Amino acid sequence: MSHFVERKENNCLNCGAVVYGRYCHVCGQENVEPKETFWHLVTHFVYDITHFDGKFFSTVKYLLFKPGFLSHEYIIGRRMRYLNPIKMYVFVSAFFFLFFFSIVKPSVENKKETEQLNYQDVRAEIEERIKQLKSDINDKDNPESARKIMENQLQLFQEDLRSLAKDTTNLSDLNYNKEKEINSAFKKYKDLATYDSAQKSLPLQERDNWLKRMVVRKALQLQLKYKEDNTELFKALFERFRHSFPQLFFVSLPVFALLLKLLYIRKRNFYYVDHVIYSVHLYCAMFILLFIVLSISQIEHFRYLQWLHYFTVPLIVYIIWYQYKSLRNFYDQRRSKTILKYLLLLIMSLVVMSVLFIAFLVLSVLNL
Repeated sequence: MSHFVERKENNCLNCGAVVYGRYCHVCGQENVEPKETFWHLVTHFVYDITHFDGKFFSTVKYLLFKPGFLSHEYIIGRRMRYLNPIKMYVFVSAFFFLFFFSIVKPSVENKKETEQLNYQDVRAEIEERIKQLKSDINDKDNPESARKIMENQLQLFQEDLRSLAKDTTNLSDLNYNKEKEINSAFKKYKDLATYDSAQKSLPLQERDNWLKRMVVRKALQLQLKYKEDNTELFKALFERFRHSFPQLFFVSLPVFALLLKLLYIRKRNFYYVDHVIYSVHLYCAMFILLFIVLSISQIEHFRYLQWLHYFTVPLIVYIIWYQYKSLRNFYDQRRSKTILKYLLLLIMSLVVMSVLFIAFLVLSVLNL
């Protein structure tokens, strides 16, 4: 209860209903004097913050040490004493991913090709490339525009052979290295216009289907955008994919609840929304526990904190046990049934998360 002065009048200033007591029974507004001093505003702000903090920490205590308890409390109607699960998910997930993004960053070493190249291997591959290019150039089925591009490539590889004959040590400047990581399916085309022109010159039945056309066009776009620098391309893709994790887990949550609905379909007293509430609480617990594990991995390198790494394995074991225990407490089934359903849930979740990871990875590529 706040310490603001209560009004003598008993009409609600918000909805006009007759107020019995300090709060309106219709809209819930407190029946206090509308004129506030600056000190009242400050104390109200402090009260709201401490009230949220108090609810948050007490809720987290039950969340982490009484698996399934909060979800059970929610569905039977005891809710005011705990933080709302949706608010908790928003706060916990935002905090977790801010921390996650700060420690997980792309680290791609740009090693020189000379460390990985062997003269004999390079020469043999260039000669094979020249042989293949000559064969493609003589193939009349290839469009004229594509053959011209291949003729230019042939000249570059022939220059590489001449360079190798003069100097067998300087392998990093060869045109071969610039082409090495590019898929051979895209080498015929230097840009989208060349590819589109080549497709139009072919008979309708010989043109690429829509899927291959989309893949080739996107590959050419990325090739031109990143100037065939695979390191920069990987960094950009990793960064895009990394920042899609919050959306990925948010999308997975209702799917995870649906899996629970299927596993516990015989429990008629559980509605889909009950499974969603349980999933929200489980996700929040996992975010907090993973935050602790990741924090330990970051600070255990300090000289006097190396002993903390002994807690990593017990925490991982606790995460596994927590998931099982929360299922058993919330759904109230025998140990054997719970273990079986837990294993099935892990398998189904792995399949779902794999599909979502692939889908979001494809979306990340398309959005580059």
